[in-house]
Amino acid sequence: MTTTTPSLKQTQSHAKRAFTLTEMLVVIGIIALLIGILLPALSKVQERARKTETESLMQEFAKACELFQQQHGYYPGMVPETILAADPKISGTENAVLQLCGGGIPQDDPLYNDASYNAGAGWTEIIFNGGTAGTYRIKVNPAKVGSGPRIRGVDMQPYFAPKSGSLAPAAGQSLTDANEPDAFAADPYRIPDVLDSWGNPIIYLRRIRDVGPLVGLASNSQFASASMFPYSTSMRLGDLEQSQAGSIFNMAASTQRDATVAQIIRSSAFGKNDAPLFGTAKGSIALFSAGRDGIFFSRIDGPGSITLPKDDIVTTTQNPTGPDVVNEYDDVRVFTGS
Repeated sequence: MTTTTPSLKQTQSHAKRAFTLTEMLVVIGIIALLIGILLPALSKVQERARKTETESLMQEFAKACELFQQQHGYYPGMVPETILAADPKISGTENAVLQLCGGGIPQDDPLYNDASYNAGAGWTEIIFNGGTAGTYRIKVNPAKVGSGPRIRGVDMQPYFAPKSGSLAPAAGQSLTDANEPDAFAADPYRIPDVLDSWGNPIIYLRRIRDVGPLVGLASNSQFASASMFPYSTSMRLGDLEQSQAGSIFNMAASTQRDATVAQIIRSSAFGKNDAPLFGTAKGSIALFSAGRDGIFFSRIDGPGSITLPKDDIVTTTQNPTGPDVVNEYDDVRVFTGS
């Protein structure tokens, strides 16, 4: 029997093929360096994709609102804006969803008192106290959202049918206690909201009239901001669970808040920089997504920072840029309608 003994040269050759500890550490270091470089870049790409997807959803919603307006003569919202502004039991967005997608019936519908719309059939009555504007009643059934609306007593196909996940109840709506274990404790109706790519609800504001201050009281202004309160006052909103206490919407008295909203929705081509209430709206509908930080126009976003938060975007001394300052925020904005 013949045996072959490896030569010294062969043994040395095999030994040279193995990595030394130093070489392995170098390789690991290079991999870690590449990961450190690539992960932030990948994160930025993902955020851009989310923003693009959100803007596309908002444009789709805006087109549905435009089609509704062309067919019915007004922008969608089952509860009159003057009533909702006085008693925002639901958000402006939910108010629009009920007329675009179904799931609601107003008090003047011929079938309002029909058995098919009672509590036993899954419907809940909401009574809004509009103050001097009187009361207004609707019935809602979240399970029927998506089945198509009833407009002036006629059943219709849905105007808005987004992909799955974009139409769902927003967590934390109207929540004033950040420690409340039930995210829906302040939202008894659970009407689906329009959710952005970060899982946060999108604000919808519609024009009430063509004259008057740009934003203010629903009785005499073009827009009223109260319909966004279920979102803008939440202490733990959406999938990101962000407190809206850090929003510039909540940093001042109501008159200053109205001016702030006006600064955001106005055109930069008309009016003085520090007089937004006398400006011209960019459209009859305004849609806002809070963007990646989950806070509507955060005081540490845009011209603000963690070390120097910015509350005031109206006065010239604080904001010499005027209405163009809104472009500095990560919030996504869409306007439509003349």
